[in-house]
Amino acid sequence: MLLLVAGLVLAGRSFGDGLLRALGNLAEVIHLVNTQYVDPVDLDALGEGLDAGLVESVDPWAAVLDGTEVGEYRRVLESTPAFGLVLTLRLGSAAVRQALPGSPAEAAGLDMGDVIEEIDGVPTRGFPLWRVRLTLATHVLEKTSATLKVMARDMEERREVELDPSPWTLELVKTEERDGVAVVRLLALGPGAAEELHAALAQGPAVLDLRELAWGSEQEAVAAAGLFMDSDEVARWKGRRAGEKGFKSPSRTAALSPPVVLVGNGTEGVGEILAAGLRRAGATLVGDRTLGHAPHMTLVRNGDLVLWIPTARWLRADGTPITRDEGIVPDEKVEAAGTRDEGDDPALERALELARTLEAHAAAA
Repeated sequence: MLLLVAGLVLAGRSFGDGLLRALGNLAEVIHLVNTQYVDPVDLDALGEGLDAGLVESVDPWAAVLDGTEVGEYRRVLESTPAFGLVLTLRLGSAAVRQALPGSPAEAAGLDMGDVIEEIDGVPTRGFPLWRVRLTLATHVLEKTSATLKVMARDMEERREVELDPSPWTLELVKTEERDGVAVVRLLALGPGAAEELHAALAQGPAVLDLRELAWGSEQEAVAAAGLFMDSDEVARWKGRRAGEKGFKSPSRTAALSPPVVLVGNGTEGVGEILAAGLRRAGATLVGDRTLGHAPHMTLVRNGDLVLWIPTARWLRADGTPITRDEGIVPDEKVEAAGTRDEGDDPALERALELARTLEAHAAAA
């Protein structure tokens, strides 16, 4: 251990004094935890926790993977989240980012911000998020229920939740009519989402609500943005070593007219890729600033070491990266005066007003 840390310290000299000090403290931290902690320490689990803490401090989606489980985790990344549970980190534990519509997670009453303290009696605090995803995916594969201990978002209630592995269908798009205007909520960018979106928006001016859009594929986000442009570039990412890559819309006989778009801090990742593309197409964005987290993630291998890390960032319409400090700012900022469940949604009201204006202009033309 000391030889390893000494090597890390020497390697760290080229990275700056802060990292050098941290590497120098590492061996002492491990020693103190191993000798002074109240219970015997599982050093393998401690090592995995150190790996997770290192990369998750760079990006919450990043992971240091066990090389023998890379193929299995790749399948997890390419599949709908187990039980429809999109995960994030909160208070050092796994937490609910989104319970996908129609999923067992939604049926169990899980909501954004709920902290998952335990899965089958095993604490998630300090547990790598990729392993939590893999654990849940294994339950679904084996058709066994998962028992979660959950602390509510407001920290006032703890409850036990059982997730049922029975089959379910992911709902991608919800449409309703408000005062003669179609309000289309895009809830996930799973396979076929762009086609469903095209069908929902092809009738004329509408409001497209992206405020709950955080999960899906980058390819579907690009395809959805391409619905509103004939041949122009709809999206681009850029990385320090990955370079730049642009994406153009597929050729179409006629692009759709851009809708009025609702965004907010629930718009993340693929939602922000789509929002940036819609702004390129001339759409008006209404609501609050997006979360500012749209990395292009890649599996990077060096021998037996495999990292799942951002190698590029998706760009806003003005060519700057989407980051925490530089999320997508709407054209019209509208503060939420209440909750949408209570029917108080000033951002939607403003979006409807703008959509009716567009409809009137289209009719006059």
